[in-house]
Amino acid sequence: MNIAPSAPIIAIASGKGGAGKTSFTLNLAHTLTKLGKRVLVFDADIGLANVDVQLGLNVQQDLSDVVAGRCKIEDIITLSDKGFSIIPGRSGFERSPFMTPLERRDILRSVRNLSDRFDVIFLDVAAGIDQDVLAFTTFADRTLLVVTPDPSSITDAYAVIKLMKTRHEKENCEILINQASGATEGKNTYGKLQTAAQKFLNVHVPLVGIIPYDKQYGQAVKLQKLATIAFPDCDSAKAIATVARGLI
Repeated sequence: MNIAPSAPIIAIASGKGGAGKTSFTLNLAHTLTKLGKRVLVFDADIGLANVDVQLGLNVQQDLSDVVAGRCKIEDIITLSDKGFSIIPGRSGFERSPFMTPLERRDILRSVRNLSDRFDVIFLDVAAGIDQDVLAFTTFADRTLLVVTPDPSSITDAYAVIKLMKTRHEKENCEILINQASGATEGKNTYGKLQTAAQKFLNVHVPLVGIIPYDKQYGQAVKLQKLATIAFPDCDSAKAIATVARGLI
């Protein structure tokens, strides 16, 4: 009997805020949907969740209802008009911490149990290196680190790779360079990060792709639209399509 493989769970993270992580995630999800894939995006940016807002969705229940036991995670899955599904997170929740480690473990187990319903599951995690972020990236099969050429972005991305290695003995990080002025700057940015990871951690971090800086992409973000829909022929949308084809 042939058993269908489970959908890979891919965390999309960034050591520093402002790298364009969520926008990249949504554009990538839409691109994969156009390629015929069933995609689920779990908004795992606890406290600052906004995937549903960026997609213009008015959800009735979110992750807080699951944590409180009012419903199951299957009940809050919402199909967007972009063709992919989301699990809406919770923004500005008054309880701190939002989830205990046990609750987080149960949530992630529930996400894993959804893998036969989708072809890929993305975890859009918070920027930074706190314990919630590392818990999600450690759980994932793969972690795409979104990095910009900004030196602080490179430094913070290295911190994520280091903590994954030293605290969790996990080497699942791959690099996505975003907002590069061109291929040369993108390759140089990746080279700096890869050299440091190899030299000091003995960790190889593959390059997934380079997304160029694109005025039309920025315009789409300001309009709260996906660049892959508003400007499907722009350079950034084409680069995201290349990344999508590489993932599948």
